[in-house]
Parts: sequence; structure tokens; C-alpha cells
Amino acid sequence: MARKRARPSDPLALAKARAEARRDAAIPATWGLDAAALSLPANAAVVTTFDLARRPTRARRSDVFDLLLARGRLSQRAFDAVRRLERDIALLHRGSAGVGGYEPRVDRARSADAFNDVRLDAGRRIEAALALAGPASANLLRALLEEAPAQGCDWRAVIERHCGERLADAQGAVLRLACENLAGAYGLIDQARRRRERV
Repeated sequence: MARKRARPSDPLALAKARAEARRDAAIPATWGLDAAALSLPANAAVVTTFDLARRPTRARRSDVFDLLLARGRLSQRAFDAVRRLERDIALLHRGSAGVGGYEPRVDRARSADAFNDVRLDAGRRIEAALALAGPASANLLRALLEEAPAQGCDWRAVIERHCGERLADAQGAVLRLACENLAGAYGLIDQARRRRERV
């Protein structure tokens, strides 16, 4: 039986397909999530969010704060305070460190400094909260939220380096205390803001 020969591909069509693939690879919105990669055992700590069509739309690796909250070792108030600080830190560093392609599109109707003003406000909020949380808590939280993710460090190693604590239970207690101090700091900031709004 004679085998069917494949027809040669059109070089122009191949070049066009390659160009479209390169263009799509440069746009983060087209990347999507790889379901096969997310199902690997190494990604067991990844929390995936799905849309109505059950397509994965967002993935986030759970961290030590998620772990402590899930085990009942961290209050919801402290967890929310850490996430609030984390959002401000992300806003402060957005557009720096070589991720210019991810910064939000600036509305041309606004002044050119509007984006920098948002970042400066985030920096002020961070400094105010960390100043009220205390120097030890501030240094530890700053290291865990800014330095450790960039370096891929273990949270226990960060606590040992900043606090000198080697016992596992004590490391968790030190971190919980820092988170509760941060929650108290945000409580004071919110209380002062409400007082100003009433006047």
C-alpha cells in the first residue's frame, strides 16, 4: 500500500504563525495557566481560582501566612493586616526591578506624576504601619515580604537570621507576634483616619 506523502508547508504561512506566536508570548494576558504543571506534586501549595467556565484564571502559591491561618495559629485580623501591607509593598515596587511591562497603563488625561504619587502614598502607608508595629516586627515583616520572596528563602531561615530564634515553635510565635503588632498598628491608623473624617 502506498504511503500518503505530506505536502510541503507554505514558508510564508509558517513565518506568519511564528511571528504571531512570538507576539502572543510577549503579552502576559495570553499566557494562561498550565493545568498539567499545576497538578504536579511540587505545586501542591498553589491555590488556583477558576472562572465560570472552570478555566483556571489565577494561581497563587500559598505562603507561611496562609499556613498559619489554615492551622488556626493566626487571627483573621492579623492575616488581613499582612495582606494589606503586602499590597502596599507590591504597589510601591511596581514598575521597578525590570518589570516595566507589567505596570498599569497611565491615563493620558492625568498628569505624568499620578502614577508616582500612588507609589509615594503606598510608601507613606508602609512606613506609618511599620513604625507603629515596632522595629523588631517591622524588620521581620519587611524581610519576609520584600527580601525572602525575591531570594526564594525559607521563612524559618529569615526568622533565625533576624531574631536569632532556632526553635520551630518559637519561630512561629515570633512571626505571629509581628503579625498581631501589625494588625494593631493598622487598627490605630484606621481609628485616627475615622476620627479625622468625623471632624
